[in-house]
Amino acid sequence: MTICNIVIKETGLDTYTPAQRLNEKYIEFDLGNQSEMVSSYVSILFQQNNIIPTATASDLMDLAIAIYTGDQILSRPLNGFQGWSRHIRLHFPVMNLELWKNVKSDLEQMLSFLSGDKWDIVLRERATKRIAQPQLMQNPNSITKVSLLSGGLDSFIGAIDLLESKEKVAFVSHYKRGSESPKQKAITTLLNQKYGNGSFLSYQFFVQPNQAHSLASKEDTSRARSFLFLALGLTVANSLGDQIELVVPENGLISLNVPLTQTRLSSHSTRTTHPHYLFLFQKVIATLGIKNKIVNPYRFKTKGEMMTECKNKIFLSKYYPETLSCSHPETSRYVKGTSPGLHCGYCVPCIIRQAAEKSAGSINTIYAHQIKNNPPSYTTRKGRDLRAFKMGLEEIKNIARHSMVLRILKSGPLPFVDQQELNDYISIYERGMREVSNFLR
Repeated sequence: MTICNIVIKETGLDTYTPAQRLNEKYIEFDLGNQSEMVSSYVSILFQQNNIIPTATASDLMDLAIAIYTGDQILSRPLNGFQGWSRHIRLHFPVMNLELWKNVKSDLEQMLSFLSGDKWDIVLRERATKRIAQPQLMQNPNSITKVSLLSGGLDSFIGAIDLLESKEKVAFVSHYKRGSESPKQKAITTLLNQKYGNGSFLSYQFFVQPNQAHSLASKEDTSRARSFLFLALGLTVANSLGDQIELVVPENGLISLNVPLTQTRLSSHSTRTTHPHYLFLFQKVIATLGIKNKIVNPYRFKTKGEMMTECKNKIFLSKYYPETLSCSHPETSRYVKGTSPGLHCGYCVPCIIRQAAEKSAGSINTIYAHQIKNNPPSYTTRKGRDLRAFKMGLEEIKNIARHSMVLRILKSGPLPFVDQQELNDYISIYERGMREVSNFLR
């Protein structure tokens, strides 16, 4: 395993150079000259929409872009232990070094939990200081909530529920390439047609690392993307006021993402909204003095329950097929008679989505592969998630309560305050798996 150093420069004039060690890789780039290693419209959109982050929030935003870029330009097969877990050392300048030292350990733990890599953050004081212009009006549009809008079904339901509750919402999206941007725009158009002009704001941020750069080696997974997405939402919320909550709408089964089999503890167990990850993120920002709360109102609901309990089921039923939940929708271009951007039908999110649709009434989404009528071979890539679900369902048929807790904890610690909250985590896992079982029967 190669230790990979990502050195972030303040500007092209930044002379910081870490001590060079043998057999370590060094990649440096300037966030102010992003066309070389990463393309981003974040700062432009901030300026256009009068989003003025505090110095600490600005550092957090730059850090998130740097981490996402490092994650995407370091191939796991080339740089990781056994082709998977990488050791990434990020050299990063901050405005207030003493403040950031307080979160260094928790930040490294959070990132390592999120991506499955070993992260070291080497902090240093910025040579030049940012001077933020004071805002004449901090929240001129009277926004009450900020919510992530990925283009998926869960975030669509979250948007409907917030707007039906008469919240004035600022939706935050992130896209890179492919079908994400069109889906996000289509959903915001539908919401605008239903709830009217002025009922919400929408910010769609583009951040894409340059994986074709001569110093880059393309990484196909994007586990650190969640840190970028949360940082975007948090920065918008923080610019509007300390009391503005950031809503992260995700069903409880996906959030827990318990490994379906013993062999899926690493590459197949993502933690993008895991309760422990969100707990650590909240702890880090609180220590930094950022007071906005991060909430997932659906952490104890299955995807099917989210659909059946949506506050406007008629609107949801008509338009939810426009949302996209698939892990790799572009693969549908290789299926005869289908267009790119369709749900594959066989990945974990697609299986959970189909189970939710069946639980809520009927399956109306178009899937490139019909795994019920024509199940893929278990020996193929297309059949591995279906096989894992069936094995996992078989394993928990007669499992004892304490064994169920141990199974859930395989995906990470749980931040529960009492026995009832622990029971809620157990219950959401059981109900979510039951939805999948009912679909696959």
